[in-house]
Amino acid sequence: MPRLERNDAPQSIHHVIQRGNNRNYIYEDTRDKREFTTLLADAVATYDATLLQYVLMDNHYHLLIKVGSRPLSPLLWFLNRNYTNYYNRRYNRIGTIYGGRYKSYPITDDRKLFSTIRYIVRNPVKAGMASTPATYRWSGHACALGGAEGIIDRPALLECFSPDAVNALKRYRECTEHESWSAQVGFATIIEGDGESTERLACLLDQFLAGQRMETHRTMVVSGARSTQARELRNTFIRLAVADGHALKDIAAFLNVSHETVRRTHTRGTSAWCSTDGTTK
Repeated sequence: MPRLERNDAPQSIHHVIQRGNNRNYIYEDTRDKREFTTLLADAVATYDATLLQYVLMDNHYHLLIKVGSRPLSPLLWFLNRNYTNYYNRRYNRIGTIYGGRYKSYPITDDRKLFSTIRYIVRNPVKAGMASTPATYRWSGHACALGGAEGIIDRPALLECFSPDAVNALKRYRECTEHESWSAQVGFATIIEGDGESTERLACLLDQFLAGQRMETHRTMVVSGARSTQARELRNTFIRLAVADGHALKDIAAFLNVSHETVRRTHTRGTSAWCSTDGTTK
């Protein structure tokens, strides 16, 4: 059976997993992990990619990579070949150290992106190798928090959470360190304070309108205007805000519309994804 073609279009983001053969260790000590991270940094630079996050476990690794002008596969070939050569020389062995071809999963929306970042960073905690993400050395988490240098592109990672640097770091911390965070809960519901909720909604609206090249329509959207254009923009934003975890009452107050208006819009948006027999499309 031929291999499935990998979708690695420019600027696409991928979660890469590579395991050791028979789940054997691929890193024996600190020296091995240091060598791997050096090669990883070289691979990312050589193949015009952006490393958003990573973690090295004992028998596998996880990478979150945004490809540039060059495909993902030669980058992984460069990394895995050079590390295998190093490992075999050091331990006087031959053959592959990996259990088959790497696995890669394209990240297609923000919810999946945030969940993947959380999964990668918290993998050592889940495996019992660290008490918190911040105490594990072999990931990009400490660099993301700003407490250490590292090989990830910190600005690019935080930009995924918010264009505002302070808000981005706060959201990143919530995503990776807060016990109650989930893709369904989102960010806003684990934050206290009406002021912060309003600030988040304002930031989300600015991002939405910028993406539509309709920044000048902001006042119309938040004023409760009843024109067709205002209503369509407002309805789309309501669904975005709900997906981001904001309470219906906060959205209503921010947009100067009734709670019932927000509830109906959200309900219609949810039902649109279902077929007539009640199954999800």
